[in-house]
Amino acid sequence: MLRYFAYGANIDPERMVARVPEATVLGPAYVEGLALEFTIRDREWGGGALNAREEAGSRVWGLLYEGPSEAFAVLDTFRGDASLLEKATVVAHGATGPVEAVTYRLLALANYVRPSDRYLSHLVRAMKAQGLPDEAIQAVRDADSDGGESSGPSISS
Repeated sequence: MLRYFAYGANIDPERMVARVPEATVLGPAYVEGLALEFTIRDREWGGGALNAREEAGSRVWGLLYEGPSEAFAVLDTFRGDASLLEKATVVAHGATGPVEAVTYRLLALANYVRPSDRYLSHLVRAMKAQGLPDEAIQAVRDADSDGGESSGPSISS
């Protein structure tokens, strides 16, 4: 069985079941040493999408899933420059304590890409529905406060 830590749009179980039907929600969790940023242009959402960068002292909240390893293979099919994709093993702290999980992020990104209102609404609604703390929602708002140019790489998730 594989555990997957989702911190972006995949925190919505309905979206996740459409991509990985065998995934089971284990609940909210956080990973230390990562911070959120909007550095990905996502054609599906029409604006920026969340990414995670390494940052000591920071924490990213998300949702922990579990399922057969082969079921999550669809998440390895990044539609963009695959050389930028990092599939990393992280320690996710959930209700049952720390566990190893897989997560994804894009490397070598520097530019802020403003997220669409639709994407932000989706994230906040899913975070609240899954019981993530206010700290998680505030981290998304903080990541959106950059206000820079929309020139990040384009992907489709």
